[in-house]
Amino acid sequence: MKIRHMIWIVLGVVGAIFLFFVVATVMTVDDWSRDLSTNVAETKIKASDPLLRPIFRKGSVTCARWVVEKEIAEMPRWTLGDVTEGDGEAVLHATRKTPLWGFVDDIRITIKPTNEEGVSVDVYSKSRLGKGDLGQNPRNIKELTRRLQEVDEAAWDCDEGGSPEEK
Repeated sequence: MKIRHMIWIVLGVVGAIFLFFVVATVMTVDDWSRDLSTNVAETKIKASDPLLRPIFRKGSVTCARWVVEKEIAEMPRWTLGDVTEGDGEAVLHATRKTPLWGFVDDIRITIKPTNEEGVSVDVYSKSRLGKGDLGQNPRNIKELTRRLQEVDEAAWDCDEGGSPEEK
């Protein structure tokens, strides 16, 4: 009788833990029509959400790269990878590990000069696993663009010879 009672308790605890993870996952989904079938997101000029649009700032590609690198270095669960420069633009590769399941998403940040003596920052995020991302890739982009939008305008427009910290 005691063993049967213990088995039910263990099954109840395991079931509660499983239910917690299912509810936590369901609560993160923003757009059911998109999030179950798409594992990639990117900034677009005509995106309905302002945080999913490219960022435009006055300044140089070099200064913008420093700003992006600094912000990524301060963000939890984000890791900066390779940085390549060429043809007047910079491409930064980063990864972000999700807190609940530990999945790794690849993020590419492209910084290009614009015609108005400024730069544009485009972000692309892709899940390494699965067909759907449950909305994580748009959240990755929003997390980064929110941080970048909060950066002081002066940091984006530094002298080519020095870093934004030296200004």
